[in-house]
Amino acid sequence: MKSDLKTHPCLKEAQKLIEKLKPDHFELYFEKSAKTKIEAKDGAVDSLTRSEDQGLSIRILKNQRVGFSFTTSMEKAAIQKAVESAFSIAKLLPADPYAGFELFASDYPEIAKKESFDSEGLKAPIDQKVVMAKNLESLCKKADSRIKTVRPASLSESHSEVQMMDSRGKTISHTQTFYVAYLNCIAEENGDSQVGAEVQFSHHLSELKIKNVATQAAKWATELLGAGASPTMSCPAIFRNSVVSELIEFISSSFSAEEIDKGRSMLADKMGQTLFSKKVNLIDDGLLKGGAATSPFDGEGVASRKTKLVSDGKISAFLYDTYYSKKLKQSPTGNATRGIKSPPSIGTTNFYLEPGKTTPEKLIEQIKKGVLITDLMGVHTANPVTGDFSLGASGILIENGKLTRPVRGFAVAGNVLDVFRKITDISNDLRFFGGIGAPSVCISEISVGGA
Repeated sequence: MKSDLKTHPCLKEAQKLIEKLKPDHFELYFEKSAKTKIEAKDGAVDSLTRSEDQGLSIRILKNQRVGFSFTTSMEKAAIQKAVESAFSIAKLLPADPYAGFELFASDYPEIAKKESFDSEGLKAPIDQKVVMAKNLESLCKKADSRIKTVRPASLSESHSEVQMMDSRGKTISHTQTFYVAYLNCIAEENGDSQVGAEVQFSHHLSELKIKNVATQAAKWATELLGAGASPTMSCPAIFRNSVVSELIEFISSSFSAEEIDKGRSMLADKMGQTLFSKKVNLIDDGLLKGGAATSPFDGEGVASRKTKLVSDGKISAFLYDTYYSKKLKQSPTGNATRGIKSPPSIGTTNFYLEPGKTTPEKLIEQIKKGVLITDLMGVHTANPVTGDFSLGASGILIENGKLTRPVRGFAVAGNVLDVFRKITDISNDLRFFGGIGAPSVCISEISVGGA
């Protein structure tokens, strides 16, 4: 993979300063980003902000000790201070036999620039983007007369570039654009009010479907108007894809080799075991076409790849960076994530549950008495080691294969792994919420605590 960006001068300056101090290895990471955000309110621009950030982080290896430092100033004196800090820190740390960096590969997976970079979107006049933000608001209000408040309706654009350099002076780079349309609205009827939100992202401005975002937000806000109490019962349940995505995000850290090694994963010592329904396939794909986290390489310059973590319900792989791949004698999976101000750590890329072939409507038709869960509150508070949870929820009751009345304020208790173990069917409505993707699922039984 050839670098498509001219090497930033800060990398060359840091390289020159570092080499004078003779490290065993070094790694440089430069990131630059620009973001524009437009918020509309009452048919006018409520706010318009633009920010630009850049920074350089430095990692050096000396006598099996790693030093890390960073600077957000590209002045020579600031770079020199950051370099000296990295060496000073390394001297204070204990030697670690697993410390080390990967030299960059000779070649990387090809990702067509047009998939992740929208030059036409960047060139589009700001007036066009302002109109899109205003349309989010107006179309949402037109979608349903019960929508009384829209706040905020926003359109954001970001353009980022990453450059890395290894000890040989080899440079790799990746650049992308990212657009997000977001809407939050409030519906009111007969003294009741409900909130609905919708978001869509794309690497291309033209792919944002403003009308869809507006009408979906209105739908989510109005579907629970007049919601009452749910009966207490154990019943089949459908989890909407947005809810499934939260559960998937919650369990994602359990696939981290670091969390496993430190005893903080519910999947420790579970390799090869069938813990999920045989319908479940969980995938982390750093090369997914159009993915929010798609890149030719990870935060350490390791080539991105697709990793199947759960195959037909069986734990088949974990996620590794270079450190834990050495410590646990595995191959790195291209899952080092990072920012400027912190060293790399293990994280997911495009992490998703593989969809099935059933439509969401068919899932509902299969249930005689149950509930469609549209919202789970506080999934992050579930026990990260055991997976146990007891959470507030909202949804719509299902009776004889049809959605009947909305319910809210009921409690749902169980275990995250049990939820995935009890999956009986998976819908075809795979949707990504940033880097997490999920379809809706049907589970055989859930404990619902109502009034």
